[in-house]
Amino acid sequence: MHRRFIKLSGTKLDKHEFWRAVSRVAKLSRKPKPLFEKPPVGELDSEIVGWLSRYNPWWRAQPSASTERFRRWAFAEVMGRLKSHLAKVVVIRGSRRVGKSVIQQQLVEQLLFLSDVNPARILYAQFDEIPKLGTMSMPVLAIVDWYEQNVLKKTLNASAKAGEPAYLLFDEIQNLADWSVQLKSLVDHTDVNTVVTGSSAMRLGEGEDNLAGRMTTIELGPLRLSEIAGIRRLGELPPYASDAPLEEWKNKDFWLGLVAHGKKHAKLRTQAFRLYSEFGGYPLCHNTSETDSAKLRQQVIDEVITKTIEFDPPHRSRAQSLDAQFVREMFRLTCRYSGQAPKPRLLADEARAVLQTGVTEAKVNEAVSFLTDSLLLTAIPPLEMLAKKQSHPPKLCVCDHFVRDGILQETLPLDVGALKDCNEAVATQVGHVIESVLGYYLRGMPGLEVAWFPERATEPEVDFVLTVGTRRIPIEVKYRRSAPSSADTVGLAAFCAKAAYGADFGIVVTQTAEGDLGNNLIAVPASTFLLLR
Repeated sequence: MHRRFIKLSGTKLDKHEFWRAVSRVAKLSRKPKPLFEKPPVGELDSEIVGWLSRYNPWWRAQPSASTERFRRWAFAEVMGRLKSHLAKVVVIRGSRRVGKSVIQQQLVEQLLFLSDVNPARILYAQFDEIPKLGTMSMPVLAIVDWYEQNVLKKTLNASAKAGEPAYLLFDEIQNLADWSVQLKSLVDHTDVNTVVTGSSAMRLGEGEDNLAGRMTTIELGPLRLSEIAGIRRLGELPPYASDAPLEEWKNKDFWLGLVAHGKKHAKLRTQAFRLYSEFGGYPLCHNTSETDSAKLRQQVIDEVITKTIEFDPPHRSRAQSLDAQFVREMFRLTCRYSGQAPKPRLLADEARAVLQTGVTEAKVNEAVSFLTDSLLLTAIPPLEMLAKKQSHPPKLCVCDHFVRDGILQETLPLDVGALKDCNEAVATQVGHVIESVLGYYLRGMPGLEVAWFPERATEPEVDFVLTVGTRRIPIEVKYRRSAPSSADTVGLAAFCAKAAYGADFGIVVTQTAEGDLGNNLIAVPASTFLLLR
């Protein structure tokens, strides 16, 4: 040890300096001392304190559970927003099992092992499992007070002023009553890094009103193709223009670049899309050795759909009166009409026929709102022109086609190879499913406005319209084996011809056709489109 130290130091020390240096090295090499051997109780119930200690093992110099090695795109986004101090609270929204909690756990690893943050500066609380919180009036503030006194050993502000701000990681916080009021009080009076996740209620009026200007939101959906390639260790399939501003989307060359990017990575793109077609986009279907799609589909339905419908309504003031059986039937109907814009009256009639009970359009809208708030569904609104509100219903897009197939007990392959022997009726239905996939995908793009254009007397329907600034990009899905014909693109041509709509070109989403089609139209395969960002 003496020789190693002398060699590393590169300097000649006298006897006293040598032994002082050896002592310092020995101290550094010792196992870190736990912040407390036995969790102090303080003002909290002992069961809650034990729970906090168990889920924050770094306080006791104990390792935390290992996490998934692959990091989703939202991880870097969270780190970037924390560093930029864009807002006091970073919110990760997403349906159950998309990886929100994993990102928080990976953040802990990043802070402890790569950024060398003192363990006392990290508090993690998973509010869908913590006991005895129902009897507390302000549980978030009570936990933070206890944490300051017993773990951080100073106030959050004192720690921040010393250049060591704390990190508060709150998982599924929306399960608490008045969570947004408590969070507002906390961030308004303290200097702290706060990351919050939620699979429900995060965009209800209560949270948005109380935290207006204080929160920045990241919407996390199912895996993207580049992430499927990464989590399955297939190879590097980079997303296209992940850092490009939306302004670049207004240029035709941007989309031609996307086509070229898809061609460059065609082999890996095709492989990832085939796996996406077979297993969907939920991480639990791709980080396992299980290959039985029926078993995986049932697990997703049990852990994502059933838990959301069975357990979430009581936490939402707008959904407390919803019956679970009715919500399940409404989700089944939205799966049946995924990628389409059914009128509430139609959904009410069909639900009434199945349930043999009275179903109003208002009740249908309430259930759709609940499913949208849960992020099991996204609703694409009709395009409003000249500030005229549209009377058309929204286009319904389900979170994942794999879930849709399981709910309806039918399998519609998206992969081009699997579609070769399908008849026209199946191909048409698959086209709607692709619309659903793209709609949910596009709505997850921060800052992007997405709508659909209803058919008018002299104008055909357009599947999607993206608005970037003052310009618009119409998108039509023509998921057929043959290349799109002029009849397939009449809607895009009509839309682009109207100067008032501000569209310089249109996008046709296809199976395999790609490139410039002339007449300001660009063909993009669906598998390439899903490499965006």
